[in-house]
Amino acid sequence: MGDGVLIAGRYRRVGLLGRGGMGAVYEAEDTKLGRRVAVKVLSAIGGLSRDETVLRRFVQEARALARIDHPGVVTLYDEGLHEGTPFLVMQLLDGVDLARLVQEAGPLPPDVVCCVAAGMARALGAAHEAGVLHRDVKPTNVGITSGGRVVLQDFGLARLAGESAITRLTSFVGTPQFMAPEIIRGAPPGRTADLYGLGACAYLTMTGQVPFGGYLEVGAVVEHAIGAGIPRLEHRRDLPYPRELRALVDRLCAQEAALRPQSAEEVALLLAPLVGEGQAVLGELVAARLRDTAVEQVFERRPAGAVPGTPDPEGSPAPTGAPEYGWDDAAVPTQRAGAEDPFRPLTLSDTTRRMVLGSMTPQDAASRLREAVTLVLRGRLQEAVQMLTAITQVCLSSLGPGHPTTLACQYWQAVCLARLGAGGPALELFQRVNTHIDQEK
Repeated sequence: MGDGVLIAGRYRRVGLLGRGGMGAVYEAEDTKLGRRVAVKVLSAIGGLSRDETVLRRFVQEARALARIDHPGVVTLYDEGLHEGTPFLVMQLLDGVDLARLVQEAGPLPPDVVCCVAAGMARALGAAHEAGVLHRDVKPTNVGITSGGRVVLQDFGLARLAGESAITRLTSFVGTPQFMAPEIIRGAPPGRTADLYGLGACAYLTMTGQVPFGGYLEVGAVVEHAIGAGIPRLEHRRDLPYPRELRALVDRLCAQEAALRPQSAEEVALLLAPLVGEGQAVLGELVAARLRDTAVEQVFERRPAGAVPGTPDPEGSPAPTGAPEYGWDDAAVPTQRAGAEDPFRPLTLSDTTRRMVLGSMTPQDAASRLREAVTLVLRGRLQEAVQMLTAITQVCLSSLGPGHPTTLACQYWQAVCLARLGAGGPALELFQRVNTHIDQEK
């Protein structure tokens, strides 16, 4: 399925965002409504017909998710079947995931930890109230927008995997680092299993490490998850967090489900007095990540420690740093020095050069530029930077550095950088544009 192909006759694939055990997720254009969306193609359960039980269950899960109306739950727009393979069409978020945030920022401040955990708890509470379990709460499924809003993704997909694809994949449904012990033992999931995942994510935000980071093999992780469990935090004096917060995380990570808080609402209430200015600080942290990413894209600076993208299953290369969207179910993060990125960080909407492969006429470039400018004017700066960067790279090679379209692309890149708070790089780019304009006079 190459870029430009229509999924279900409506969603034009723009670029690969990530892949994992369940399938792949793409950025796509909804040709009917003219908006960018995330399309999750569940290739691990492909080859279905309309009357199969697994497909009916998939539709039921999608409809249950669609009933959840909460700012902390990713919005589902559509579902369907494309050439026998189920897909979901979902909101494309403008931010980073919790894994990337902790990887780049390290342990988070106390009020930010509480803000993230409270946001997750409120979202889980809304889902549980609607009768939906998440079943795979982990950092790559926790999105955070530039405004500091916490949004959970991939609700219910683990159930579908557990009843279909996971048998063929011979791997766990979810990541053992964040999976409740009773689920590993084979018990049916409940609300407290989701809360265990919340606690394990909070452990990551407070320590900067996954719960069983010292163990590299899945077997060793599982052994400790169902044995000694997640190390307790309550008596750790080296952690600058309120004792009541550390005690709550310990309760959430308890081996026995009965010892954990029994509802997400209870967790949210316990965290509420500790949040303080957490959302504002969280928004600033995410904005800094987005700003740095935009500068790296515009000036083609590779982030430290970045690793090359791996091949797309369908043949095209994946963008460097592509997210896995929480679908790499067999992956176990590690903390080894020099190892590949243990969290597989999220860069939300990387269209890359593949968006504009092939020859581009000045008319084509101008059309793409107008689309990018519309994104800027709508405040969708992350998407705009990525699109403008791709167009600029093609314009530089096919039209030249002094062509008006090339200069216009660079001007709008600079506008994006300035609005993202990268004043120095924006000024550098403005000056570059002005130099070319002066030379043409």
